[in-house]
Amino acid sequence: MKHLWYNIIRFYVKVGLFFLHKKIIISGEDNIPEEGAVLFVGNHQNALIDAILIPTTTKRNIHFLTRASAFKNKIADKILRSLNMIPVYRIRDGINTVEKNTLIFKQCFEILKNKGAIEIFAEGNHHLERRIFPLKKGFARIVLGTLQKYPNLKIQIVPVGINYDSHLNFPSSVSIYYGKPILANSFIDIDNPDVRFSSIINVVSSALKKLTVHIEDKENYNKIITKLNTLKVDYTKPSEVNEIIKNIDKSSISTTKKKHINWFAPIHLLTKLNSIFPLLIWKYLKSTIKDPVFTNTFRFALILTIFPIFYLIQTCIIYYFFNL
Repeated sequence: MKHLWYNIIRFYVKVGLFFLHKKIIISGEDNIPEEGAVLFVGNHQNALIDAILIPTTTKRNIHFLTRASAFKNKIADKILRSLNMIPVYRIRDGINTVEKNTLIFKQCFEILKNKGAIEIFAEGNHHLERRIFPLKKGFARIVLGTLQKYPNLKIQIVPVGINYDSHLNFPSSVSIYYGKPILANSFIDIDNPDVRFSSIINVVSSALKKLTVHIEDKENYNKIITKLNTLKVDYTKPSEVNEIIKNIDKSSISTTKKKHINWFAPIHLLTKLNSIFPLLIWKYLKSTIKDPVFTNTFRFALILTIFPIFYLIQTCIIYYFFNL
């Protein structure tokens, strides 16, 4: 019954993602183990959207670690937990709450022991920069704790690169690249563990940098982004863009402007007019968003709620007045 509820919500979320994006490109699905303990480790550039893209683009039943602040409301807590979400606490949530992570990690040990799958964003926080931030040790601690308790268990880490052509614009396109699985056991010494987890963090970080657009040069980051935008690169193709970044100083910029005719503009205009009330709600809601990374999260929430309700009411009114 629990899986039925999870699968129904997953389907509904997939429908919402379809309307949020122009294209959802999935690559490397064959790299996902069909069974066994798996830790999906991804980059984090688009708040909730990152978290739901992985479960909706793989057949695995995934548990995912979510910021504890989302669980404050009792009703929200019950719903989120029913969808395989697990609260994870940070220092900003209070020093006392961080101790709760010990219990959360133990829960993760059991999920992996039962050959389940867990999703975690190892950068520790979301951001809008096109690069991989230094990875936190949380995922490695989960692996170590699980192997210390169940030393014969094989744990695979699947690096996941999520790339948006635009983080904030609508509609945007996104690509999800699943990298080759990494056998975590090879990088963890359960008897004499490296508390810094250098080797496993380095190998996972290197894999993520190949699966996403990664600008290593922090000092010249803005200059490089400006040039990439001028070159009109396709950010959903990380390998191609990373090659351009390597030779960014040699890349020439074309001054020729291509004329682009949007044949769907009239349809787009009619759709906007038909959806004027939900769009007005969105205009107000957008002005209240403090962290721009949450822009698409709020937009997605409206797509799943306000828009369907509006269209349902609209349909009922038309049906009533025209006796259809």
